[in-house]
Amino acid sequence: MNSNNEIFCFDTSAFVRIHRFYPISLIPDLWSFLEEMLKKHIIISHELVFNEIVPKSGTMDELAKWVSRFKANFKSITKRQTELVPKILGSFPKIIDPESEKDQADPWLIALLLEIMEQYGLFGDDSIYVLVSTESERSPHKIPAVCSKYNIRHMNLFQFYKFNEFKFSVTRK
Repeated sequence: MNSNNEIFCFDTSAFVRIHRFYPISLIPDLWSFLEEMLKKHIIISHELVFNEIVPKSGTMDELAKWVSRFKANFKSITKRQTELVPKILGSFPKIIDPESEKDQADPWLIALLLEIMEQYGLFGDDSIYVLVSTESERSPHKIPAVCSKYNIRHMNLFQFYKFNEFKFSVTRK
């Protein structure tokens, strides 16, 4: 598992896609790896991602229950992020849907990583921060394009699996 000081910041799409195609009951080893990474704070995210997955009221699905165990990994909005988000939206207004009534995490994830990178530039943290999403790398309006503009490393899920040397196999009972 990750020995190179990478910290992975997960977008909602990453959590949802993993759960949709590799459910906990079907691939428990994958979820054990993810759980260990979360416990060691190798995976982080933003509170807006948490809010997109975990409903404020009503019934929680399996993913929401699982994610809610790791609330501490979902970082809060800060003053610095509130300064960065308008700049991000000024350059990439289509990263959000202006018609949506819900808060949208994408620019906040970028702001979170920019803030962390500013801090580690000052304090000598040698971690490498990587944003993990399933968004199209071809779109000039999605997370991968924004990451490229701000020199934030991006990985899709397959790159994340490969980097962490995950191997998938099928066995029968």
